[in-house]
Amino acid sequence: MTNAATGQVLTTNSPTDAQLRAPLQGVSITGFSLTEPTAASPYNSLQLSATARALDHLQILAAYTYAKSIDNASGLGGGSGISGVVNTGALNDSSSILGDQKDSRANRGVSDFDRTHRFVLSYVWRLPNPSFAGQSRLERTAIWNWQTAAILTAMSGLPIDIVDTGAGAFYGLANGANPLARPSLIAGATCKDAAKGVAGGYFFNPTVFVRPVVQSGQAIPSSGGMATASATGTDIGDVGRNCMRGPAQLNLDLSLSKFFPVSEAKAFEFRAEFFNVFNHPNFANPISNLNALVASGGSIDPTKHTENHAKT
Repeated sequence: MTNAATGQVLTTNSPTDAQLRAPLQGVSITGFSLTEPTAASPYNSLQLSATARALDHLQILAAYTYAKSIDNASGLGGGSGISGVVNTGALNDSSSILGDQKDSRANRGVSDFDRTHRFVLSYVWRLPNPSFAGQSRLERTAIWNWQTAAILTAMSGLPIDIVDTGAGAFYGLANGANPLARPSLIAGATCKDAAKGVAGGYFFNPTVFVRPVVQSGQAIPSSGGMATASATGTDIGDVGRNCMRGPAQLNLDLSLSKFFPVSEAKAFEFRAEFFNVFNHPNFANPISNLNALVASGGSIDPTKHTENHAKT
């Protein structure tokens, strides 16, 4: 190819000449952004709900959703991203696209905010006023007009997108501040295999993934066989977007309240609320960057499969 700015004829494909092979000259490969209205997002779900009044003062509501959202670019916010932390404040219609920008199918996967199952069960119970406690004003004040309520929420975890800051060197994407490419799977493996043989302190098995290194003289897979590596470098990996699922969440909140009637239509309310009553731990997604630093501060080489994916 010929460099559009300098007229230099390029006959090599190596990490060092990635900038010269870029279609737009004069700007950094990783510093140029293009916004396109080309994302697509189908959503399908089964939604069930039921409401029951078991007693005069007891109301129960149950809701279940079985859903799947697929897209090739989720908006920012609502998903965990690669840091494992949900940032619902980062609301935006645009989102960065990793990997091959010319192939929208390469980033087609479940949405960053997708949750397969979500179940919510709640009740409000106005406790009956026992007649034996109505003999005096003091008894009525202490025993009558109590109410309890609770909300139980159980849902699938958020998707995990596996990335590698060392991948994509042939396109100038490696070793940047933000991951722009993904690793590859070892021969014969799928993302489901990452849930097998998980060592202590890990959420998934990182040995299923490997940096997509291409040796000098070999064809670069992402080029479809049209380009050959002039020097050893890394390609854009073949791991699909959001190919894994993070930890599920379970939470129970409870409230207890007491009403002090003032008139027929007015009352004071004393309320005590208890959040996550059973102190059940709900983990965020693990850090999914294969080049993340371990707690000791040492840099991890994903080609040696020693990445530490600790729960957060």
